[in-house]
Amino acid sequence: MTDAASLTVHAQRAVHALGLHLEARLSSLGLSQAEIHVLALLASGEPLTIGQLHEGLGHRRSTLTGILDRLEAAALVQRRANPADRRSSVVVLTARGRAAAQRVVAALKEIDGLIAGAVTAQERRGFVAVADALATALEPGAGG
Repeated sequence: MTDAASLTVHAQRAVHALGLHLEARLSSLGLSQAEIHVLALLASGEPLTIGQLHEGLGHRRSTLTGILDRLEAAALVQRRANPADRRSSVVVLTARGRAAAQRVVAALKEIDGLIAGAVTAQERRGFVAVADALATALEPGAGG
């Protein structure tokens, strides 16, 4: 295996492990990995458009619609008219959604704490550089 392939294999393994860990750690919320990721994106409390969520997750729009339908049915998010452009919608957390998103953020911070003790600051910066390069290389239209 080449070093380049090794990077993608390790990245895929880490992402998979992270998703499984979050799903198990937050099992009492009854959410899928995808739903957890949407809550993480919305955790800042700022309304996001469907397009912004799509960019943040990379799901097909139909898949994202299904995720949002489930989150809305669980009273975790609401879709509202976008005050900046009434032709589009924004997604906002409900009070229940804010509490769930806080649990997601707490779980992510806990994982960050575990990692921080295992690697140096330079290694963390290197990881971020590799992760950003991978995301950029795989963006639509990037030629990948």
